[in-house]
Amino acid sequence: MAFDFTNKVDPKASRAIYLQLLDMIQGQIQDKSLKPGDMLPSEKEFCQHYHISRTTVRLTFRELEQQGLIIRRRGLGTFISEPKVSRRLGSLYSFTEDMKKLGLTPSSQILSYRLISRECGSCALREFQSERLIEVVRLRLANDRPMLLEKTYLSVDLCPDLSWERLENNALYAILTERYHLQPYRAVETYEAVLMTKEESQTLQSKPGEPAFLLRRSTWDAKERLIEYTTSIMPSSRSKFEITMYHDSVQIVRKTV
Repeated sequence: MAFDFTNKVDPKASRAIYLQLLDMIQGQIQDKSLKPGDMLPSEKEFCQHYHISRTTVRLTFRELEQQGLIIRRRGLGTFISEPKVSRRLGSLYSFTEDMKKLGLTPSSQILSYRLISRECGSCALREFQSERLIEVVRLRLANDRPMLLEKTYLSVDLCPDLSWERLENNALYAILTERYHLQPYRAVETYEAVLMTKEESQTLQSKPGEPAFLLRRSTWDAKERLIEYTTSIMPSSRSKFEITMYHDSVQIVRKTV
């Protein structure tokens, strides 16, 4: 959809012209007049229509780019980027539930499902009480857009009849809670900056070697039993962290572009 030039800038207003233009573009993105993939008018078009300088337009574009609202493609133009997905890091994380709260449609593709020996895995898996573990590799999507590549480990003893089909059609935490009465109580996540492998980039539809976050999450129930260990690859181009600091606390939010 084309940009709506109906609103005008006011050179006599106290608010800077580049901020007025910023407000207009942001408003049309928020009310969905401009949608992801729509191309914005060129700098020259904005200059000619509003009788403003190219420097003013560039200031607006720079701010929009920093906010992740637009993406510039050399030789092609400036486009509205995909919406950002956010979640609070201070609470237990469920990809499915968080995407639903944000009005997005979550889905998963199981790429691998197998049984392994606890001793064959990393040191992090040694905390599982079960000798045998379920290893599941899933591609997590929001509105059919790849967001995460997850490898999850679960205890066979605690989830004895878990199957590919059951996991494919239900949220993991819902299965743990409702079928196996394993209520996630505490989780620890760590984040590390990495470069994606060629295979990870292809699966996540990203550029080869693109930076990403490597997430590691261990989840325990109230009895301090490790019920889940997950590693995830999230392209950094689709996520950022936002921290709000108060005089006596900190609020942390993860945002996915």
